Amino acid sequence: MASHVSVRSAYSTASSAFYQSTITSTGLQRETFGDRLHQTRLWLYNPEDGTVMGRTPKDWAIYIFCIFAFLIGLIGMSATFCTILYWAVGWNHPTLQGASSILQTPGMSFRPQPYLGSTLVRFMKGDPTTYTHYLDHIEAYIQYYENQLQVGDRYKDCSEIRNRRTEELDKVCVFDPIVLGGDCVKQQNYGFDDGQPCILLKLNRIHGWVPEEFTPETVPALIKDDWDSDDPWWIHVRCDGDDDTTRENMGDLSYFPQQGFHFKYFPFLNQQGYRSPLMFLRFENPHPGFLLMMTCRAFAKNIIHDRVEQVGQVHFEVIVD
Repeated sequence: MASHVSVRSAYSTASSAFYQSTITSTGLQRETFGDRLHQTRLWLYNPEDGTVMGRTPKDWAIYIFCIFAFLIGLIGMSATFCTILYWAVGWNHPTLQGASSILQTPGMSFRPQPYLGSTLVRFMKGDPTTYTHYLDHIEAYIQYYENQLQVGDRYKDCSEIRNRRTEELDKVCVFDPIVLGGDCVKQQNYGFDDGQPCILLKLNRIHGWVPEEFTPETVPALIKDDWDSDDPWWIHVRCDGDDDTTRENMGDLSYFPQQGFHFKYFPFLNQQGYRSPLMFLRFENPHPGFLLMMTCRAFAKNIIHDRVEQVGQVHFEVIVD
C-alpha cells in the first residue's frame, strides 16, 4: 500500500515539474488577478487606442444613433397601427362593414350554457341536483330584464308599437319578460321539473342592423303558415332536429312569443342600457334517453344561414334522462 502512495506522489511531483519547465521554456506565465484587473481597466478605457468599452467615440455615436432610430421607428409603427385600429373599430360602432363582413348578419345564442364551450343540456326529470345550475344560469340572465332595471329617460315604452320603429332611435325599447308567456317561468323551474325544458334564445347584437320584412312572394315555406301579411314585423324563429332520430323523438315544440323577435327592438345603436329581445323554445314531450341535436334559425329577408360560421342560427343538444 505504501509503495502505491509513493509512486503516485512521485508521479504528481514529476508532472508539476514538467508543467513548470514547459511554461519556462515557452516564456509563458500564469495570469494573475492583477493582470485581469489591468485588462478590465483597458477595456473600460484604453488611452492608446482611445476606446471606451471596446468602442471608439465614433462607433458609439453610430451605435446610439441606430438604437434611437430603431426605437423611433418602432414607436411610429405602433402609433400608426393603433390609429388604424381605433379608426376601424370606433368608440361606438365598427367603421369597416363591407358586404362580406360577418357584421352584416346576426348570429344567435342560447341559455342555459353554464359551461363554456359545451352546447349540451342534459338533466334527469324531477331530480333538481341535475339541473339547478341550468336554472340559475337562465334566472341570472332573466333578472337583467326586470322592469325596475329598465327605467329612466333613456328607456321608451314600446308596447303600443306594432310595426317598425322610426322615431327616438336613441332610446331603448323596454323589453317586458311577460311576453315570454306563463309556461317558461321561474315558478315552474322553466319546465325542467316536468321534463319539458325551456331554452332561452336571443339574437346577437349587430350595430346598425335593421331587419327586413318578407313579402308574400319571398316568405320561406318553413314559416309561411305562421307568417301574417298584415303583421310582417317579426323575426320568426323555427327549430328543428338535425337528423331523423332527433325529429322522431324531440316531440312537439312551442315558442314564446310565437312569432319570435319584434322589429321594434332594432336597430342596436349602442344605446346605454339596451336589452336584446328574448324568446323561449319549449320541448313539450321529448322522449327520454335520446340525444336531441337541434338547430334554431332566425328568419328575416336579410338574414342568411351558415352552419359553419353559426350565422343566423344556433346549434345545441338536449338529453332528458
